[in-house]
Amino acid sequence: MSNDKHDDDPLIQGHNYDGIEEYDNPMPGWWVWLFWICVAFAPLYVLGMHVFDIIPTYEERLEAEQAELAELRTAWEAQNPTFEISNSAIAEFVGIEEAILAGEALFSANCAVCHGNNGEGLIGPNLTDSYWIHGNENVDIFNVITDGVLDKGMTPWGNVLSPEERSQLVAYIRSIKGSDPEGAKAPQGTLYEDEENAS
Repeated sequence: MSNDKHDDDPLIQGHNYDGIEEYDNPMPGWWVWLFWICVAFAPLYVLGMHVFDIIPTYEERLEAEQAELAELRTAWEAQNPTFEISNSAIAEFVGIEEAILAGEALFSANCAVCHGNNGEGLIGPNLTDSYWIHGNENVDIFNVITDGVLDKGMTPWGNVLSPEERSQLVAYIRSIKGSDPEGAKAPQGTLYEDEENAS
């Protein structure tokens, strides 16, 4: 097949292969400019990174970003200290009126249905006497609130209440000891006569 009929067509290079003719279409202007910009930038980038040390390497950027993340983490931890779960830490809430009142509100909303409005015990045990099923130390009460007692039907509250809120509950429970409310449930568990050691 001859391409003579296209000899005067500027869009045809004159290449012909099995009847396939190649058009001489130029590349778009934006693509050509982008190509030459990349060509010009490449040596500048190499010189800036490897000769003049103006452009940081990947390792340098990674190290700088990790240092920045460490600073952010340190600042966040300073503003949001981790709660230490210990008898002494929880004892800081015990006897504090503000903590007791907050704990009372939490108890009424979450615990009274099983332990009674005054802690006298319903499905759950009486919380006003000196008998304890799972230990009488602050951290023992805190852990029961946190983990629950699934075989007795008590829900774990660790994912619902913050450590501070659970400590407020401990403060309230401590405050109702010996209140002897009407209709108090019979003692359950072990008698701890020396409650002073609980804190």
